Amino acid sequence: MDDLLQACSELFGRSSLPFAVCEILLDDNGEPLEAVIVYLNPAMAQTTNHQPEDIVGRGVYEMWGGDTAWLENFYEAAMHGTPIEFETANELLEQFNHVTVVPIKPGYCGFFVQDVSEWVSPVHPSMSKADAGLFFYDMRTHRVMLTPSAQKISGMDLGYTSLVDFVSEAFGPEGAKAIREQVANFRNHRGGVYVEGQLADGRWLRFSLDHAGKTDRFAFGFLEDFTRTKEAELASARYFDVVDSLSRENFALYLADLDANGIEPFRLRDTDGGAIEGAPLKCHRYSEAMQDYVDTYVVEADRERVAAEVSREAVLERLRAGDDELSLNYRRLVNGVEEYVELRMIRLRDEGAKFVLAARNTTAEMHESLRQRAALQSALELAEHASSAKSTFLTNMSHDFRTPMNSISGFAKIALDHLEDTERVRDCLHKIMMSSDHLLNLVNDILDVSRIESGKLSLAEEPIKLPDLMQDVEQMFSEKAYERGLDFTVDVGEMPHTRVVSDKLRLNQILVNIIGNAIKFTSPGGMVGVTLRELPDAPRDFGTYVLTVRDTGCGMSADFIERLFDPFERDGLGYTNKTEGTGLGMTITKSLVDLLGGTIQVESVVGRGSEFTVRLPLRLAEAPTPDSAKQASEEAPAVRDFTGCHVLVVDDDDLSREILVEILKDYGFTSDEARDGDAAVRKVEAAEPFFYAAVLMDMRMPRMDGDEATRAIRLLDRPDAATLPIIAETADAFEEGYRRAREAGMTALTTKPLNTHKLIELLSEHIPEK
Repeated sequence: MDDLLQACSELFGRSSLPFAVCEILLDDNGEPLEAVIVYLNPAMAQTTNHQPEDIVGRGVYEMWGGDTAWLENFYEAAMHGTPIEFETANELLEQFNHVTVVPIKPGYCGFFVQDVSEWVSPVHPSMSKADAGLFFYDMRTHRVMLTPSAQKISGMDLGYTSLVDFVSEAFGPEGAKAIREQVANFRNHRGGVYVEGQLADGRWLRFSLDHAGKTDRFAFGFLEDFTRTKEAELASARYFDVVDSLSRENFALYLADLDANGIEPFRLRDTDGGAIEGAPLKCHRYSEAMQDYVDTYVVEADRERVAAEVSREAVLERLRAGDDELSLNYRRLVNGVEEYVELRMIRLRDEGAKFVLAARNTTAEMHESLRQRAALQSALELAEHASSAKSTFLTNMSHDFRTPMNSISGFAKIALDHLEDTERVRDCLHKIMMSSDHLLNLVNDILDVSRIESGKLSLAEEPIKLPDLMQDVEQMFSEKAYERGLDFTVDVGEMPHTRVVSDKLRLNQILVNIIGNAIKFTSPGGMVGVTLRELPDAPRDFGTYVLTVRDTGCGMSADFIERLFDPFERDGLGYTNKTEGTGLGMTITKSLVDLLGGTIQVESVVGRGSEFTVRLPLRLAEAPTPDSAKQASEEAPAVRDFTGCHVLVVDDDDLSREILVEILKDYGFTSDEARDGDAAVRKVEAAEPFFYAAVLMDMRMPRMDGDEATRAIRLLDRPDAATLPIIAETADAFEEGYRRAREAGMTALTTKPLNTHKLIELLSEHIPEK
């Protein structure tokens, strides 16, 4: 054995080819256990960065690592005399090795180790000039070894790792998936692997892998940083995207050079017919090409202007003056159809008299602009009409409010001047009440319109006897008609059903508005006739009723009839100044008729009179029995005596408190007063429980509103806090006021001006009798 080792030393001691001899150790069953180094030359020791004497006697796996291929192949050569070549990954040295094993004598074999990177050494010079790095791939273990240059390119401190970890970190999940799919084919010798991707730091990396020529186990590949190339590609793509975008907006793009008097097409849309949409360039000289286009396609009315503005001399002059962008709008004819075009000339930077000429079809935009202009004009006219109607309304309201206010103040002064004349004072007070009612009616009209427009007007349902309703209307207007010298008649024919269920207040409002207008606009000696009929064949449980109001008054123009139900409208025939009103009565009437599911029609002739016809479907009511009518009569409540009842009157207005206290005194109440909500809370808190029978609370006050005060009272720690009747008084007749009162916990609500009878009814209902 020593002779053999001596011979190996003489043969390979100075060789640059790594060589070693190992002895195969067997276990008790004769199976290979380890391959122990018995000799190695300096070149082999150098592969592990050791001296030969440090390695002799140590195992192959201890020094070179690797897989079971080492021991299996060494045993085959040593025990069976079979030379073998194989490749393996040296994980300890982070190398891919080609190993050649030769038999020496039974139990011994020699082996040579070669780094496979030498196989691709010719590419190293070219790689050093490119931004690329080499790596190796073991197809059996699916591991890669990155050379230092590959580590630098990828930015990864990984020398020897799995392919999956490497590509996942470099290219992310999607890139890793693409590489794995290609590697599956690559291992079956069906092409190479090629993937591009962007790293987390923004750089672009190209991954390529191909088979090594001398082995079926190893492959080598390259990592290349091609960021600059990719950025150039992206910039080029963006450039063409811009061009394509301009092409979508502009049907023709040209490059023109006025110094050379030349023009060339850059991008044309074929679907639009070619050069400048249908104008093929007969030559490449700017002047002739533009003149030919103008003469052929521009409409005659715009031709002279366009020719002058696009002429070579005119454009050169503007460019020299510093204009970098010119725009021109005109009309052109295409297949006999007139269209609008915008022609823009955009100067190229630092290119002298070179510019881009872009033509864009603006027909749709122009039509939309014209449509919007017409819409704006219509809106302006509507706004002006609304403004005019509002001005008319304010003028009328100023007059109509001042008239009853003048009566109120005038008759109050007369009464003060004649206090000793009881009849005179009584007459003045009566007229003051009438003027107050009229003023309240004006306010109610405005509030009704507001409620209707906001959708907050609701209808009540109550039994109504139609003959009684018409009798009330007749009594209401007969005296006024007599004073005006009018023949006023109300005719209620035979009706199968006289009792209906509807909103009595709103029905009465419809009647009052129509009949009131008829009397108002009919001159003395004229006639106003009212009829009510029930039509046959109504739906089950309903009756169809027709109200007709005819007069021989001034009549209305056809133009005004179209505007009759619009807010604030009054006829302009000279009658306006002779009548009072807001111009809202017929608007309210039409809205109420619609809410009740009916219709209203008007026929009128100027100077001869008008006829209003209202058709209403009304739900029928069951006729009451005599016993129930008698019982209802017996149950009608009598006015109570409230002597001994204490109430708290809360209002920031001194006069309002004084009036209410006086009214309550007439019914036996004694009253305390508070000027604000916070004072009311303190008074209730200081009083004994159940001292106050009720609180009359104004809703709007300076420091604490009525709803806030009510909440505070309800939270007091006293036995009557939850049950104390608190009745809201408000001048706000909108639904919002009712909602606030309910949410605050108020017991009931009544509106100002106060209706004394309604207030007493509420107090009777909510104050228990002692």
